Amino acid sequence: MKKYIYLLILCFGITRLNAQTCTNPYHIVILGSSTAYGNGASDITKSWAYKYTDYLKSINPGYVVDNLAVPGTTTYSAQPDNYVPPNGRPAPMIGHNITTAINLNANAIIINFPSNDVVQGFSLKEQKDNFKRITNLAAKNNILVWVATPQPRDSLTEAQITSQHRLYNWIMQYYGAKKIDFHKDLASPADSILFKYSAGDGIHLNDAGHKVLYNRVVRENIPDALCNEFVPVAQKTKKPEKIISAAY
Repeated sequence: MKKYIYLLILCFGITRLNAQTCTNPYHIVILGSSTAYGNGASDITKSWAYKYTDYLKSINPGYVVDNLAVPGTTTYSAQPDNYVPPNGRPAPMIGHNITTAINLNANAIIINFPSNDVVQGFSLKEQKDNFKRITNLAAKNNILVWVATPQPRDSLTEAQITSQHRLYNWIMQYYGAKKIDFHKDLASPADSILFKYSAGDGIHLNDAGHKVLYNRVVRENIPDALCNEFVPVAQKTKKPEKIISAAY
């Protein structure tokens, strides 16, 4: 009996380790494409971004979440207003980019661009540079950023799959504690979407897949990270966290 009680206490303690303790409201902006917008879900309320917004408001109704995601867009769309892209590349999408997030006084940004870049033929270097341009500018404005990895997608070529794997590994290493794994256990050995998570179009995740993404965002404990970062000025003893560039 004592052993049973001990196990219950231990399990409760482990659960508490993963629970949010911060109840202060903050402002979060989502930058991304169709998955962040909610495509694939049977209803927008089943999408990861909508569910996460509800989750934050259950912590504190004062939370503000601006979902600026636009289906079909790429990392070029999220570049700052004054960015001039190379010839043949999309211009920044004003109103849906890092400049907008800064102007909205965001405390945190979640970036979710799964695969449109590679499908449109953008190189790995281009994608890395685009991610860094967004996150470096956010850091200069004291905004914390979480970057989601690529997601599986059907009918990619071998070269595209290789590029996606390299981008995945780079995000996992470069962003470290600020990465969100949107690929693990969602992909088949051929890197297509597992049937049980597929919305049927070869691109998007269904309700079950969106729930997986939602759970992974929740596990990042973003509210607690924000509370640890944005304390009253009189108590603040450290500089705002910045994303440090790494060699690659």
